[in-house]
Amino acid sequence: MLFFQSKAQNLTSVLIEDFEDGNNQNSLGGYWYSYNDNNQGGKSRLIQQSLEKEGFVKTGGYESSGKLHVDLVLDKGTYQWNPYIALATDVHKKPTLTPSSFAGISYWHKGVAHKFEIITPEVTDYDHFQIHIPASDVWRLITIDFSMLNQEGWGKKVKLNLDNSIKLVWNVNKTSGGFEIDNIRFEKEIKYVKQNNMQILPAVIPAPLTVKGNVSSPLNSLAKKYLTKGINLTNWGEADKITSMNPKDWRFNEQTIKLQAEQGIKGIRLPIDLDLYVVDRQNVLSGANKKIEIEPVLYAVLDSMNVWTKRYGLSYTIDYHAYDASYNRAASKDQKFREAVSSLWRTIAQHFVNEKRPDLFFELTNEPCLSLPDGEFIDQADWTLLAQMMIDSIRKVDKTRPVIFGDTQWYSLDELIKNKPLKDNYVIYCFHMYDPFVFTHQGASWNGMGTMKNIPFPYSPDRWSTESRDFGITENTPDWVKDQAKNYYKEGNKQHIKNRLAKVKNWAYDYNVPLICNEWGAFPNTAKIEDLNAYFKTMGEIFREMDISWQVWFGIMDSEYRLLPGMAEALDLK
Repeated sequence: MLFFQSKAQNLTSVLIEDFEDGNNQNSLGGYWYSYNDNNQGGKSRLIQQSLEKEGFVKTGGYESSGKLHVDLVLDKGTYQWNPYIALATDVHKKPTLTPSSFAGISYWHKGVAHKFEIITPEVTDYDHFQIHIPASDVWRLITIDFSMLNQEGWGKKVKLNLDNSIKLVWNVNKTSGGFEIDNIRFEKEIKYVKQNNMQILPAVIPAPLTVKGNVSSPLNSLAKKYLTKGINLTNWGEADKITSMNPKDWRFNEQTIKLQAEQGIKGIRLPIDLDLYVVDRQNVLSGANKKIEIEPVLYAVLDSMNVWTKRYGLSYTIDYHAYDASYNRAASKDQKFREAVSSLWRTIAQHFVNEKRPDLFFELTNEPCLSLPDGEFIDQADWTLLAQMMIDSIRKVDKTRPVIFGDTQWYSLDELIKNKPLKDNYVIYCFHMYDPFVFTHQGASWNGMGTMKNIPFPYSPDRWSTESRDFGITENTPDWVKDQAKNYYKEGNKQHIKNRLAKVKNWAYDYNVPLICNEWGAFPNTAKIEDLNAYFKTMGEIFREMDISWQVWFGIMDSEYRLLPGMAEALDLK
């Protein structure tokens, strides 16, 4: 558990560092060091770093004559992700001291927000165990229960092993400014005071909403045939720019596609940030350069996936996944940007113009507003205008290729039903579905839910608690998440999900347009496997009952893209 204290507790502890000796070693013999984003194109820098002897005096009896003080500037430069500066120290395993003999760690903090990480040898892909700590303009004692640390989820899932030497890291990647820490300790015991801040209530099942009927059209039949039982190839083409022309270097290759066919998967959605591969990208997107020229590696990837999916009988969706926020609010109102990305789609369409397979689909732009800063959004009218421009641009070279459109607010079904269909007869409409969110995103650090765990599915009073900490809810958990947890007795059931889908199902029926869900799932980082199986079985039943095709984003496969136990049965796969 993470919690903030106004004064130190009398816990049995072992000092790691109090910064009172002024040297570069901690009290256990490990050294301090820092690293940053500079080797990846970033320009973040320390402008002041000191082990200050004057320290601070804390009311409540805690006094210190030293502290670590850092002033830093975050500057991403050409770095693709959030800029960062990390301060770290080593803790070496000794016969008389092993980190696993402790319950947690504590330290005093003042300054900007940061991410506390423990780096262990078992994690080889940077998906370290971590927890986010908010900013504070006063000194606070942070106490972290090791059981609350989780991986962020993009890498291979491993168990936290504290039986060996480890690294302790304070990673600042949100805000420039001052950062101070002091009096770092291992804690033998962490005591909790009962909060009684939750209620155990009977499950409330809503009355079912009426579903008007199923869509009947050739395009809908095409969507039903090819765009169900699909998966997304995630954390690759949308997350990083692929640089190698050799498929042996790719995260996903022919063996991946072959494996999915063997597991009963029927379709592949390839999220890939297409504009990353535009030569002279910045000038093209700004309109200064009107010529669209594509780096060869993009065609190597797109063409290889085309060949492999045909070879193994899977449908293929090219999903323009603008992951780096190049499509932001300013760009959404920029006619030159609209023209550039519309021309990019025409270039891609021209490349595939002689490909006659019926199960190749173009997805215009995934989740407008993806990766935007908090509070920034895309107006629905601006996105609709760009989507129509993209379609019109594609139609200049390909009159009938099916395109996929989802609406603003992360492909919200609520936004989609406010809109009217676009002016094109070959559009398949899609939405993303992660209800109930408090279950599907427990353990997801990017939503402030990284510590959450043990949320059951479906909701059951027998498995609920009066203590929010039993579900990993901390003072740092966003209020909207806490509210969802308190309302879970009404939303953690099959009928609630069906009622949500009934709204968009009826919208599609009214306009007689195809409808798919090409992102859904449950983050498998901290959810129990029995609850994951129950959730996916329920969702599979709902999609079949409501005649909605689906492609899952996460939760059914391990890091090698093999089905987790029980998922084949849950989703009628092999």
